[in-house]
Amino acid sequence: MRLVITDTGNIWNKDNPFLKKYRNIVLVVCIEGKGVTDEYECFVSPFKATGLGMDPYGDESRRFNALNSVRSQLCSKLSYGYDDIIFLTDDEPTTLYPYYALKDLLDDSMHLVAMSSLYFKPKKMREGHKRILSDLSKLDSVFYYDADEKLKEVGENTTIREFYEIAKNELGEMLPCVLKGINHMEKKPCYFDLASMKYIPLKEGFKGVDMLSQNKEVEETDYYKSVRVGHMGRVIPPSYPQKGEEIKDEVERLVPRQDGKKLCNLLREQRIKLAKANHIAFESEECPSVGPCAGTCEKCDEEAAYLREKLKKIPEDRRVYPKFNPNVEE
Repeated sequence: MRLVITDTGNIWNKDNPFLKKYRNIVLVVCIEGKGVTDEYECFVSPFKATGLGMDPYGDESRRFNALNSVRSQLCSKLSYGYDDIIFLTDDEPTTLYPYYALKDLLDDSMHLVAMSSLYFKPKKMREGHKRILSDLSKLDSVFYYDADEKLKEVGENTTIREFYEIAKNELGEMLPCVLKGINHMEKKPCYFDLASMKYIPLKEGFKGVDMLSQNKEVEETDYYKSVRVGHMGRVIPPSYPQKGEEIKDEVERLVPRQDGKKLCNLLREQRIKLAKANHIAFESEECPSVGPCAGTCEKCDEEAAYLREKLKKIPEDRRVYPKFNPNVEE
């Protein structure tokens, strides 16, 4: 396993304390053209800063083209002796350059820890970030962190420095779960599910996933479009691979509510906590509906009924009921 960061990251950089325990497998790709640390192995891009002109983002960037010119050497350094390459990226587009340069070259399993570009960043930066994430078809897994949603959660009075510190701590604490999941998951495209804290297989892969559409309102006429949508850090398929379209129809026939998806996730997380607390074997796939949601459906009821039956077999004085806060507005 190999962890790839850059010298330009706001979250994942040489000073991130959560990377210290992985010192032997971290590679710092120095986008700015000079080595930045002796603590980690570095790969230095041949980029040379000239003038004061604005550098575009993506494949028009001088920094990207400099790195791309030595991508064969970078590929060789990453591939030798490693099966899984994990690119740790954030809201700075340049952190995606190593992945972008190598996505069509590496034969190893590739994994991406990605983060949305914050809404107040310059338009060209956001557009460049989105372009790089527009094709995830070569990846084996994706973990996606919705920065805008997190910023709303922590409050508008939070400074950008405070936000990055919060995000750094949250992502750093999740990193062991992500790496453990990559190490043990089946070799098929997966997304990281934040409720169960593990990787869930996607049968059809990530082709066509638009990670920046996670907050897009889905109109009724969009139900049957063949798309992949990211919700709150999760990549989900638009159809039920096992139950069939009749269950999807049942979900979308219920009366929708504005907070339906939040309620669905809240109840599902509670079922997972209940099963774990009582040592009940329980698998719960992320709901793949992208249409209006009532917050519960036949699929949810089936899971709840299963847990009720299992709880009946446990003596009442030994049953554990995790604390539950039904206020979905929080």
